[in-house]
Amino acid sequence: MGNSNNYYDKYEKMINAFQEKTVKSAIEGFLVDLNDDLTNNVRDYLDLQNNEELVKIQKFLNKLLNLLYNCELYEMQVEQEEINLINNLSEKDKFEFKETVIYFSGRLPIKVDLELLKKVYYLDNNKYIKMNLTFATLQMFDEEIELDFVDKVVRNPEYDEMIRSWTMAFFRNEVSPYEYKDKRQDDWTVAKMPRIKRLKIDDKENPKYKKAMAYRLMDLVVIYLFLRNRNKNSLQNEEKDIIENASIDFELYSENKKAIINELKKKILEI
Repeated sequence: MGNSNNYYDKYEKMINAFQEKTVKSAIEGFLVDLNDDLTNNVRDYLDLQNNEELVKIQKFLNKLLNLLYNCELYEMQVEQEEINLINNLSEKDKFEFKETVIYFSGRLPIKVDLELLKKVYYLDNNKYIKMNLTFATLQMFDEEIELDFVDKVVRNPEYDEMIRSWTMAFFRNEVSPYEYKDKRQDDWTVAKMPRIKRLKIDDKENPKYKKAMAYRLMDLVVIYLFLRNRNKNSLQNEEKDIIENASIDFELYSENKKAIINELKKKILEI
C-alpha cells in the first residue's frame, strides 16, 4: 500500500471532496493515482450514503465532467472561478482528475448516468479514458461501449499493452497504472486470480452474481490478452475448466455478445 500516512491523507481528502462538493475540494481530493485499496474504501463510504445524498454527489460529478470537457456535455451556468480552477490545471492533472471523476461516476450505488458517459466516450480519444468509461458502465449491461472497446483491445496493440499493464499495476497497488509496462514475462497471478474467481460465479443467488455477469466478457478478454502475449497457456486444468464452463446464460446478453464470449473461450483454451 506504500506509506500509510500518505494513503489516509488521500482517502480523507477524497471523502472531503464528496462532502463539500466544490471544484476546489475536488481538485484537492481527486488528483491521485487510483488503486484497488483506495477505491474499495471510498466506495464503502459511498455505499453508506442515502439516496438523496447520492443524487447530489452524482450531480456534482456530472458538473465536474462538464467543466473538464468545456461544458460540451450539457448546458449549465458556471462561476468564472470554477472555470479558472479547471483551466489552471496541467494536462497531466486534468487527465488524472477526469479518471477519478469517471471512475466514481460509474460506481455510485444508484443508476448510472449512461448517456452522459457515452458522450464522454465518443468525445475523448484517450485510450485510458475509454477504458475507464468501459469499466464504469459494464454493470448497466449496455453493450455499445463495451463491444466497441473490446474490439479496440483485441485488434490494437496499444490498447492491448495498456490494459495488461494497467491491470497489473492497479491490483498490485505498488506503482502508477500509467507508468508500469507489462514485460510479457512478469507473473500475472495478481491479474488472473480475481478474474478466475469471478468466472466461477454462476449461482443467481450469489450477491456478486450480477457483477460477475457484467464483467464476464472483459474478464475473459484480460485473460486472453495475457496468454496471447506470453505465447503459452499457463492456466491450471481447474482454471481451464472454470473458463470452459463459465455461464453465458444471462437474460441481458445479446446473442451477438454470447457468440463473442463463446469464441473467446475457445481461443483461450486453444492457446
